[in-house]
Amino acid sequence: MNLHPLIYYFTIMNTSNCLQKINSYIILIPLLTIFALPKEVYACACCANAGEWSQTSNKLDDYEFKEINRLQFTPTAKIYQSARGENIGVDSNSTNYTLSLTKKQRIWNFLFKDEQGKTGTLSLTIPTNGVTFKTDLYEKPQAGGSGTQLYKELRLEGKVTGNGIFAKGIAPNTKFRLVLQGRGGACMTAEDFKTWNLQIFGSHGNYSFYSSLK
Repeated sequence: MNLHPLIYYFTIMNTSNCLQKINSYIILIPLLTIFALPKEVYACACCANAGEWSQTSNKLDDYEFKEINRLQFTPTAKIYQSARGENIGVDSNSTNYTLSLTKKQRIWNFLFKDEQGKTGTLSLTIPTNGVTFKTDLYEKPQAGGSGTQLYKELRLEGKVTGNGIFAKGIAPNTKFRLVLQGRGGACMTAEDFKTWNLQIFGSHGNYSFYSSLK
């Protein structure tokens, strides 16, 4: 059967419009389904589960490194005093120090000044890998809270160099371990970390500093 050209044209156009509407509905229905879900379902990618425990070694992605770089250290720190009161590799008897930190991409420089005004810098490079530790402490959630809160650590380790009051404790095998500590959900967020511990260890040195984050 031969159709008039105008009838044929409008038939094709109507078919095309119907197909476009069908495709729109196909796309729209899943979106409506997502938005119809309770907000807890799609907002909980970072939620923690009761009883959760994990310790993993992973490469830090760009997002995680940016979060680490957002950390702001308070301007004071203490040196850890063991029962024997020995801090090998530090040319200072102070307990309290002022601290300033400068960052240039992955290179962090910790400048410490003791109570007598003597200074020293520990320079470290943030590694590309880190160890993440998370655990549920089985505490009762606070009223109005967001469910299970994990205690978590990010442990970063690598080579370190030092000068000033730290010079005598630096050797080719000297390393640092920076432990960031906090509470929060499953994802890494700068605001979750509240305290830090910087350990220096090697053949010529063994000491650690600790303090809080802003």
